[in-house]
Amino acid sequence: MQSSTGMYNYSSSPSGITDPPSIVPVLMLCLLGVIGNSIAVTIVCCTARSHRWRPFHRYVCGLALTDGIGVMLALPFAIHRYTTNFQFTYSYTVCSYMSVVQMFTIIASAMIVCLMSIDRFMALICPYVYKSVKKGRHSTVTLACIWGVCAFLSSGHLMAGRSSRLFYPDSWCFVNFVSDNPTDLGFAFLYALTGLLVLVVTFITNMILLAIVLQRKCSKSSAIIANKHGTYIILFLFSIVLLFSICILPILINMLGHLFGTFEGWPSFELLGIEMATTNSIIDPWIYIIFRKETFSLAQTLYYKCLCIKRNTQSTGYHLRSDNSVTCTSSM
Repeated sequence: MQSSTGMYNYSSSPSGITDPPSIVPVLMLCLLGVIGNSIAVTIVCCTARSHRWRPFHRYVCGLALTDGIGVMLALPFAIHRYTTNFQFTYSYTVCSYMSVVQMFTIIASAMIVCLMSIDRFMALICPYVYKSVKKGRHSTVTLACIWGVCAFLSSGHLMAGRSSRLFYPDSWCFVNFVSDNPTDLGFAFLYALTGLLVLVVTFITNMILLAIVLQRKCSKSSAIIANKHGTYIILFLFSIVLLFSICILPILINMLGHLFGTFEGWPSFELLGIEMATTNSIIDPWIYIIFRKETFSLAQTLYYKCLCIKRNTQSTGYHLRSDNSVTCTSSM
């Protein structure tokens, strides 16, 4: 298919889709993405009185908004193509739009996760410097800058006069990293290199942070710090970094592999890359919902209540302590 610019040779799918992929993963991604990110934004906003919009919670809200809006803007087009048995084809405009939305969501989510890690790192390593900064205004400006940089990375190839490319099964668009054109390859390399650097910084920062937290948690002289940066934060950071690393690697491997000529013509792996990157945007809010301190407190309370009931339903009672644990007491 050619566009009015004469550059729209854009599909990497094999001729004819004889074994089309299932629509179920796309539907589940869309449903879970909208619900999860909506819940995350609602929780952050409703608990604003307690967290007072500290930078970490601003970043969580920014991450949920980025992921949720990205899912709502991009996936309906893919769902429509699946429901029409792949008869619906994207126009040049729709493909360009899809590429910008999908690229923006992936790289912006990655940068915000990295920013969350750096924020926790600075709060733990340099607490006095961290407290002296006007964190509310600083974090908002930082988020705006990240969105601006990601917008350039996602649309730079279009501003340079190039077109996006459809990838198998012609349901998602991206910068043309399989092209022979130097401009396409340059923007693809810039995007992939940025993603790789963000991944490395995020991983290293969190490994150092987790090591320090675990060390202080085991130190009797740092009981207050260990309590503040407790188990739920350790699990949250470890989970979100692990998820981020697993989900973003396939698309980066795809891009870098094509750019360096390591492999080519692997449609199923290209599809896996975009699905994994989208999955990251879907699961991020659920990790926040599950690994909140309040969720751990509720689970701990329910566990001790069940334990007391199991020991002796009639002769043993329990009462809730200030630290959210439950103490069994024998009834008189």
